[in-house]
Amino acid sequence: MSSTETLQIKNYIGLTGDKPIRFIASDVDGTLVNDAKAIPNEAIEAIRAARESGIRVAIASGRAWNEMNDVIEKLPCLRYFMCTNGAYVMDKDEKRTLFHVTFDKEQALYLLRKLLTYGVYVEAYVKDKIFGMYPPSRCITPERLCACVDERNEGDDSNTKSSYSVMNNHISADTEGHLPGETHDHYALAEGDAAAHTKMSECEVEQSNFFFRPNIRPFILATRTMVPDLLAHMEALDEGPEKMQIFYGDEPMRQRILQDLRDEYQGMSHDGTGRERFYDVLLSSEGNLEFVLPHTTKGTAVEALANHWKFSPDEVMTLGDSENDLSMLRFAGASVAMGNGKPNIKEAARYVTTDNNHHGVAKAIYSAIAYNNELLKKQ
Repeated sequence: MSSTETLQIKNYIGLTGDKPIRFIASDVDGTLVNDAKAIPNEAIEAIRAARESGIRVAIASGRAWNEMNDVIEKLPCLRYFMCTNGAYVMDKDEKRTLFHVTFDKEQALYLLRKLLTYGVYVEAYVKDKIFGMYPPSRCITPERLCACVDERNEGDDSNTKSSYSVMNNHISADTEGHLPGETHDHYALAEGDAAAHTKMSECEVEQSNFFFRPNIRPFILATRTMVPDLLAHMEALDEGPEKMQIFYGDEPMRQRILQDLRDEYQGMSHDGTGRERFYDVLLSSEGNLEFVLPHTTKGTAVEALANHWKFSPDEVMTLGDSENDLSMLRFAGASVAMGNGKPNIKEAARYVTTDNNHHGVAKAIYSAIAYNNELLKKQ
């Protein structure tokens, strides 16, 4: 998956300036990990080198805290994790929460009721748990399924699978696609695996294949707590979630939801009440939409940590590829977009590195080390 290029401490991205880089914050999916959801050894070595040179490195991700196990295992040297787009910030070494903010519970329930009407997979992030619920199977109509399959197969001459075979495209029983540190039991969807059929019904297998793309399906299934009635579950909790998220399954459904909710997440609500928006919608390349607090972002979390350490924005490097990275890219003086990022992400960043399958993170970090070394020589 990743390039075999040999890396060195070199200013690959052309960093310039008059202040050293003291703090690097990296996104995870589409950035730190490659498309196979693995952290390349080159990125691990680069982060170690950065820390040894005196640069602080932290994670800023849309993932929840319980989705960080693979990062922690491969990079135990990391201490600070800005999770759920900055709504939940953890100090791993001291095992304590540095920052935690949630939706108002009643507002969250209002939004949840709306999302549940679309027949999509819906989930809520609550501290270190992600509670998810599939829609009733009748919501996945044959028309939606066939349209989705056709869309995913378009332009792929090698794919001759029927709709039925795609629905039954279970995860391979080998270990190649498994997350680091996880056991095969976490991925019990393998074809012919008896454990899989005892843990998941045929309907659940069908829905997981429909809503979750193959590259993220094992990870999703390993980290979610499925509940039969998400609304009732959330009503019983003491507080609202930090984030809600949907996997919509096909493009027409995504467009419909965005259009239906547009007035609510863009500026003031137009329902006659004058209510200010209480959520933003972030687009993703993984077939999902994130519903987040409008004033709590990766950018605010990165800024808070930088201020705590008395670092200016020019002393901060941020790395990202998606919409939920824009806030931290706009904050940092050394903002770096991944080569796999969309045009608007690259436009928002000052620098662009290679993609997540070709050492984009490692090259940016080595650039920071080389740049710092050059500044030091000039002193």
